[in-house]
Amino acid sequence: MSMACRIALVDDHLLFREGLRTMLASTPDLQVVAEASNADEAFRAVRGTRPEVVVLDVMLPGVDGIHIARELLREDPARRVLALSMVTDEAHVSDALQCGVLGYASKRQSAAEVVEAIRTVAHGERYLAPELLESVGQQPQRSTPAGLAALTTREREIFELCVSGLASKEIARQLRISPRTVETHRARILRKLGARSAVDLVRLAARWGLLPS
Repeated sequence: MSMACRIALVDDHLLFREGLRTMLASTPDLQVVAEASNADEAFRAVRGTRPEVVVLDVMLPGVDGIHIARELLREDPARRVLALSMVTDEAHVSDALQCGVLGYASKRQSAAEVVEAIRTVAHGERYLAPELLESVGQQPQRSTPAGLAALTTREREIFELCVSGLASKEIARQLRISPRTVETHRARILRKLGARSAVDLVRLAARWGLLPS
Protein backbone atom coordinates (compact mmCIF):
# COMPACT_ATOMS: atom_id res chain seq x y z
CA MET A 1 0.00 0.00 0.00
CA SER A 2 1.39 3.39 -1.00
CA MET A 3 1.85 6.02 1.68
CA ALA A 4 -0.53 8.97 1.86
CA CYS A 5 0.62 12.29 0.43
CA ARG A 6 1.62 14.61 3.27
CA ILE A 7 -0.17 17.96 3.29
CA ALA A 8 0.42 21.24 5.15
CA LEU A 9 -2.50 23.67 5.46
CA VAL A 10 -1.74 27.39 5.73
CA ASP A 11 -4.84 29.53 6.29
CA ASP A 12 -5.68 32.12 8.94
CA HIS A 13 -9.35 31.12 9.15
CA LEU A 14 -9.48 28.36 11.76
CA LEU A 15 -13.00 27.22 10.83
CA PHE A 16 -12.05 26.79 7.17
CA ARG A 17 -8.83 25.01 8.10
CA GLU A 18 -10.67 22.62 10.43
CA GLY A 19 -13.25 21.91 7.75
CA LEU A 20 -10.57 21.16 5.18
CA ARG A 21 -8.68 18.95 7.63
CA THR A 22 -11.86 17.02 8.46
CA MET A 23 -12.63 16.58 4.76
CA LEU A 24 -9.12 15.30 4.01
CA ALA A 25 -9.25 12.92 6.98
CA SER A 26 -11.74 10.84 5.00
CA THR A 27 -9.40 10.77 1.99
CA PRO A 28 -6.95 7.85 2.49
CA ASP A 29 -4.37 9.11 -0.01
CA LEU A 30 -4.02 12.56 1.58
CA GLN A 31 -2.82 13.22 5.15
CA VAL A 32 -2.63 16.59 6.91
CA VAL A 33 0.64 16.69 8.85
CA ALA A 34 0.88 20.40 9.70
CA GLU A 35 -1.20 23.58 9.99
CA ALA A 36 -0.35 27.26 10.19
CA SER A 37 -2.15 30.60 10.23
CA ASN A 38 0.67 33.03 9.33
CA ALA A 39 4.14 33.21 7.80
CA ASP A 40 6.17 32.36 10.92
CA GLU A 41 4.00 29.34 11.70
CA ALA A 42 4.08 28.29 8.05
CA PHE A 43 7.87 28.29 7.82
CA ARG A 44 8.21 26.31 11.07
CA ALA A 45 5.49 23.84 10.07
CA VAL A 46 6.83 23.17 6.58
CA ARG A 47 10.46 22.95 7.66
CA GLY A 48 9.55 20.66 10.54
CA THR A 49 7.27 18.21 8.72
CA ARG A 50 8.49 18.40 5.09
CA PRO A 51 5.08 17.89 3.43
CA GLU A 52 4.80 16.96 -0.23
CA VAL A 53 2.14 19.64 -0.83
CA VAL A 54 1.59 23.01 0.84
CA VAL A 55 -2.00 24.27 0.52
CA LEU A 56 -1.70 28.00 1.01
CA ASP A 57 -4.13 30.91 1.24
CA VAL A 58 -2.95 33.96 -0.70
CA MET A 59 -4.41 36.52 1.71
CA LEU A 60 -2.81 36.14 5.14
CA PRO A 61 -2.15 38.63 7.96
CA GLY A 62 1.29 40.23 7.74
CA VAL A 63 3.32 38.48 5.06
CA ASP A 64 1.01 37.34 2.26
CA GLY A 65 0.83 33.85 0.83
CA ILE A 66 2.69 34.64 -2.38
CA HIS A 67 5.73 35.85 -0.42
CA ILE A 68 5.54 32.71 1.72
CA ALA A 69 5.38 30.53 -1.39
CA ARG A 70 8.32 32.35 -2.95
CA GLU A 71 10.46 31.76 0.16
CA LEU A 72 9.43 28.10 0.51
CA LEU A 73 10.24 27.48 -3.15
CA ARG A 74 13.53 29.33 -2.86
CA GLU A 75 14.50 26.93 -0.07
CA ASP A 76 13.33 23.89 -2.00
CA PRO A 77 12.29 24.33 -5.67
CA ALA A 78 10.88 20.78 -5.65
CA ARG A 79 8.16 21.75 -3.16
CA ARG A 80 4.65 21.64 -4.57
CA VAL A 81 2.42 24.54 -3.59
CA LEU A 82 -1.30 24.90 -4.22
CA ALA A 83 -2.80 28.34 -3.67
CA LEU A 84 -6.36 28.05 -2.31
CA SER A 85 -8.06 31.41 -1.96
CA MET A 86 -11.18 33.52 -2.43
CA VAL A 87 -8.95 35.93 -4.37
CA THR A 88 -8.77 34.89 -8.01
CA ASP A 89 -7.98 38.11 -9.84
CA GLU A 90 -5.49 38.11 -12.72
CA ALA A 91 -2.72 39.88 -10.78
CA HIS A 92 -2.66 37.53 -7.79
CA VAL A 93 -2.93 34.38 -9.92
CA SER A 94 -0.20 35.52 -12.29
CA ASP A 95 2.12 36.49 -9.41
CA ALA A 96 1.57 33.09 -7.81
CA LEU A 97 2.29 31.16 -11.00
CA GLN A 98 5.29 33.35 -11.74
CA CYS A 99 6.91 32.52 -8.40
CA GLY A 100 6.48 28.79 -8.96
CA VAL A 101 3.12 27.90 -7.38
CA LEU A 102 1.97 24.79 -9.23
CA GLY A 103 -1.77 25.17 -8.78
CA TYR A 104 -4.38 27.83 -8.02
CA ALA A 105 -7.78 26.77 -6.68
CA SER A 106 -10.74 28.82 -5.49
CA LYS A 107 -12.55 28.52 -2.18
CA ARG A 108 -15.75 28.79 -4.21
CA GLN A 109 -15.11 25.31 -5.62
CA SER A 110 -16.68 22.16 -4.25
CA ALA A 111 -14.92 19.90 -1.75
CA ALA A 112 -14.43 17.27 -4.45
CA GLU A 113 -12.80 19.81 -6.77
CA VAL A 114 -10.43 21.01 -4.04
CA VAL A 115 -9.40 17.40 -3.33
CA GLU A 116 -8.79 16.91 -7.05
CA ALA A 117 -6.71 20.11 -7.12
CA ILE A 118 -4.54 18.83 -4.26
CA ARG A 119 -4.10 15.45 -5.95
CA THR A 120 -3.18 17.09 -9.26
CA VAL A 121 -0.49 19.23 -7.64
CA ALA A 122 0.71 16.25 -5.60
CA HIS A 123 1.36 14.48 -8.90
CA GLY A 124 3.47 17.40 -10.06
CA GLU A 125 0.92 18.68 -12.56
CA ARG A 126 -0.38 22.17 -13.18
CA TYR A 127 -3.86 23.01 -11.86
CA LEU A 128 -6.07 26.06 -12.40
CA ALA A 129 -9.61 26.46 -11.11
CA PRO A 130 -12.20 26.18 -13.90
CA GLU A 131 -13.26 29.80 -13.35
CA LEU A 132 -9.70 30.88 -14.19
CA LEU A 133 -9.63 28.85 -17.40
CA GLU A 134 -13.06 29.99 -18.58
CA SER A 135 -11.80 33.46 -19.54
CA VAL A 136 -9.36 32.11 -22.10
CA GLY A 137 -11.60 33.40 -24.87
CA GLN A 138 -11.81 36.96 -23.59
CA GLN A 139 -9.03 38.14 -25.90
CA PRO A 140 -8.32 37.11 -29.50
CA GLN A 141 -5.74 34.36 -29.84
CA ARG A 142 -4.13 32.61 -32.77
CA SER A 143 -5.12 29.04 -33.56
CA THR A 144 -2.98 26.32 -32.05
CA PRO A 145 -0.70 25.62 -35.05
CA ALA A 146 -0.12 29.29 -35.84
CA GLY A 147 0.46 30.20 -32.22
CA LEU A 148 3.02 27.50 -31.62
CA ALA A 149 4.60 27.94 -35.04
CA ALA A 150 5.39 31.53 -34.11
CA LEU A 151 7.76 30.31 -31.38
CA THR A 152 11.36 29.29 -31.90
CA THR A 153 12.47 25.87 -30.69
CA ARG A 154 13.90 27.40 -27.51
CA GLU A 155 10.77 29.51 -26.92
CA ARG A 156 8.54 26.45 -27.35
CA GLU A 157 10.71 24.61 -24.84
CA ILE A 158 10.44 27.45 -22.31
CA PHE A 159 6.70 27.82 -22.96
CA GLU A 160 6.15 24.15 -22.12
CA LEU A 161 8.27 24.40 -18.97
CA CYS A 162 6.43 27.55 -17.85
CA VAL A 163 3.00 26.00 -18.19
CA SER A 164 4.17 22.78 -16.52
CA GLY A 165 4.76 24.78 -13.33
CA LEU A 166 8.47 25.61 -13.27
CA ALA A 167 9.60 29.04 -12.11
CA SER A 168 12.23 30.97 -14.06
CA LYS A 169 15.11 29.90 -11.80
CA GLU A 170 14.24 26.24 -12.23
CA ILE A 171 13.89 26.63 -16.00
CA ALA A 172 17.27 28.38 -16.11
CA ARG A 173 18.90 25.61 -14.13
CA GLN A 174 17.34 22.87 -16.25
CA LEU A 175 18.32 24.52 -19.54
CA ARG A 176 21.66 25.78 -18.23
CA ILE A 177 20.97 29.38 -19.12
CA SER A 178 20.60 32.48 -16.95
CA PRO A 179 17.29 33.49 -15.32
CA ARG A 180 17.55 36.80 -17.20
CA THR A 181 17.67 34.89 -20.49
CA VAL A 182 14.59 32.92 -19.44
CA GLU A 183 12.74 36.16 -18.71
CA THR A 184 13.76 37.58 -22.09
CA HIS A 185 12.38 34.50 -23.83
CA ARG A 186 9.23 34.64 -21.69
CA ALA A 187 8.60 38.24 -22.74
CA ARG A 188 8.96 37.27 -26.41
CA ILE A 189 6.61 34.32 -25.92
CA LEU A 190 3.97 36.56 -24.36
CA ARG A 191 4.28 39.04 -27.22
CA LYS A 192 4.12 36.40 -29.96
CA LEU A 193 1.11 34.65 -28.44
CA GLY A 194 -0.76 37.86 -27.70
CA ALA A 195 -0.71 37.02 -23.99
CA ARG A 196 -0.24 39.33 -21.02
CA SER A 197 0.68 37.07 -18.13
CA ALA A 198 1.59 33.61 -16.91
CA VAL A 199 -2.13 32.95 -16.43
CA ASP A 200 -2.74 33.58 -20.13
CA LEU A 201 0.00 31.10 -21.05
CA VAL A 202 -1.64 28.40 -18.91
CA ARG A 203 -5.02 29.21 -20.43
CA LEU A 204 -3.58 28.83 -23.91
CA ALA A 205 -1.95 25.54 -22.98
CA ALA A 206 -5.29 24.30 -21.61
CA ARG A 207 -7.10 25.38 -24.77
CA TRP A 208 -4.51 23.61 -26.92
CA GLY A 209 -4.60 20.43 -24.84
CA LEU A 210 -1.03 20.86 -23.58
CA LEU A 211 -1.85 20.59 -19.87
CA PRO A 212 -2.06 17.17 -18.21
CA SER A 213 -5.68 16.11 -18.00
